[in-house]
Amino acid sequence: MTRRSLTPSTPREFEELLSEHLDALYSSALRFCAGHTADTEDLLQDALLRAFRHFDELRDPAAGRAWLYRILVRTNLNRLRTRRRRGETLTADMDEGEFEEALAAWQHSIAPDEYAEGAVAKQYLAAAIDALDADLRPVIWLSDVEGFRQREVAEMLDLPEGTVASRLFRARRALRAALEPRISDASVRSRHE
Repeated sequence: MTRRSLTPSTPREFEELLSEHLDALYSSALRFCAGHTADTEDLLQDALLRAFRHFDELRDPAAGRAWLYRILVRTNLNRLRTRRRRGETLTADMDEGEFEEALAAWQHSIAPDEYAEGAVAKQYLAAAIDALDADLRPVIWLSDVEGFRQREVAEMLDLPEGTVASRLFRARRALRAALEPRISDASVRSRHE
């Protein structure tokens, strides 16, 4: 394994990588922080500082996006753990029977991002994502908004793939429940106008 040495061009390379992904990273950090701008800026600053310090460890520039997201996610997890000031308790999201039952009952429905066609719907979606439990927000955001595969999300969050699938199922169900009444109300109003 060869590591790149820190050369004068490294800051420029980092800047190029960052400029390509900064807006998306900010949006993700904003969702992770439930829409709190100050927390978002702190999280993003901490993550980018770590990324800059370890930029020489990035072996494949094509994997830069996933690498930046992994650092953002891990930084967020570290900040959450620090805030809790106690050890994480491990709990299963669903036991195996519940997961199998939910999987059997699953039917294809409209994905949450398909609801976000208008500006009002986008606001509802952002508010619904912000209202999700802190364990669900990063999973739904990274998977459904940023387009990472469940395996990649599991690696970023350092979770088993089954836990990611379970949390994704729960997050989608919660978003659907939160958005359906609002979307229905909006469509009724638009028909009357």
